Amino acid sequence: MSPNARLAGAALGHLAGLGVCDFVVCAGARNAPLTGSLLASCREKKWTVRHHFDERTAAFFALGLAKKTARPVAVVTTSGTAVAELFPAVIEAYYSGIPLILVTADRPARFRGSGAPQAIEQPGIFGPYAPLSLDVSAETDLAAVADWTGRSPLHLNLCFDEPAPGDVCGEWDEPTFPPAPSPEDVRRDLALFCEKADRLLVLLGELPPDWQPAVETFLRTLGVPVWAEAASGLRESPALAKLQIRSERLIPTLKPRHILRLGGVPSLRFWRDLEDSPEVAVCSLSPRPFSGLARESQLLVPARFPEIHPISREGWVDDPTLLADAEPDQSLAKHPFSEPGMVRELSRRIPGEALVFLGNSLPIRQWNLAAARDRPHPRVFASRGANGIDGQIATWLGLSEGEEESWGIFGDLTALCDLNSPALLEQLSAGRRRLVILNNAGGRLFSRLPSLAALPEEHKKITENRHTRHFARWAEMWGLDYRRWTAGEPFPEISGESLVLEVVPDSAATEAFWEERP
Repeated sequence: MSPNARLAGAALGHLAGLGVCDFVVCAGARNAPLTGSLLASCREKKWTVRHHFDERTAAFFALGLAKKTARPVAVVTTSGTAVAELFPAVIEAYYSGIPLILVTADRPARFRGSGAPQAIEQPGIFGPYAPLSLDVSAETDLAAVADWTGRSPLHLNLCFDEPAPGDVCGEWDEPTFPPAPSPEDVRRDLALFCEKADRLLVLLGELPPDWQPAVETFLRTLGVPVWAEAASGLRESPALAKLQIRSERLIPTLKPRHILRLGGVPSLRFWRDLEDSPEVAVCSLSPRPFSGLARESQLLVPARFPEIHPISREGWVDDPTLLADAEPDQSLAKHPFSEPGMVRELSRRIPGEALVFLGNSLPIRQWNLAAARDRPHPRVFASRGANGIDGQIATWLGLSEGEEESWGIFGDLTALCDLNSPALLEQLSAGRRRLVILNNAGGRLFSRLPSLAALPEEHKKITENRHTRHFARWAEMWGLDYRRWTAGEPFPEISGESLVLEVVPDSAATEAFWEERP
């Protein structure tokens, strides 16, 4: 067996030992021994191999698959700048705790620093975002792979000699790894924080699905006001209806003194403002080891939500009816063709059992504000690790695999950043996929930021990246059905499998909506 074949077999054996069943391949010359070995054995091993020509898109697709299944997914690349294209998805996986594995081919170590073609400094290229990064040759012992926790990216950098015929390995040993240690018990610290809390408010970010029932029971007993983002899965929970704050703008008026954050870091502005409110005590309980704040706060990191029966803290809100009356129904009814108004109607058209993915920037905020509460959507996802707009469509496609119906809702700039992702569609199982693009001709969110709102009009053209593009020809390019829903028109007929729905709101109605908001 050649050194290249031996290295490919060792790597695939250890990946199998980690439970990897899904691979996303970006083929090249340097990773040919690994790609050939993988393809030679994938049917026997019952592995699924998908491919894409863009490493950046492939990595985000793999991230979506791993986010959905909570199992490790490997993305395979050749050497050189192809490796650097993985970086955005690696960062997202790191902050979201997604088990993404980067398997990068490299030239032998003697080429480093030489300037030879496709020879860059690949070992440790992802820095702190891949805490376990192994530089591997045919003689390297891969036992250190057993130290991987699965809660952050793993990087295997495989140094292949010049590929040659016969560099394919069809058999290998699959090592077994010891089970992960049991999570730290945080029950006592959580109970103590809740018992001592004065004017306690709970903020729900993205919750793992297996956390949601326990969190719902915990909050129902605790009895304090709750802000639930859509990705928590509990935004429309009937059990929490009387506790839910319906408008983000109400939160500061409640003047909470203690904040308990459960799950991921929320998108609401109030969370960021806590940086300048050190008098408000904050405790975060999350599966990821990030407080989400740069100032002092308490952080608890369990693998599962602890079983706890808290003492009820209800009764501190002077007028509990304010929580229910704050939803902006009147403004939405008055401006049905504003962006929030059209998002509300869209939420009523999406079946409750469908998977929903909300792109970062505007869609996640519009949905949290305006989505109808009489049509629950408990299966809402978003990428909240590093909050970027790149790779969003590819991530959604990964999440959509195996779903009967899935909806991805994106801003226009987000879509423009990810135009080649539909190349993956022909490799996915059948399902009704609805790709929704909110086209407001640029990044209008930026002009609502306090630091940018007062810019001159000619400057806003730059900060918003304004454009006049539409997406009908793009849908045609990929063989997708296309519908356009323009303000003032009835909601279009939606049928078939993959479809692009371009939503064009009324800009004047949108401005009027925001001007009238209390």
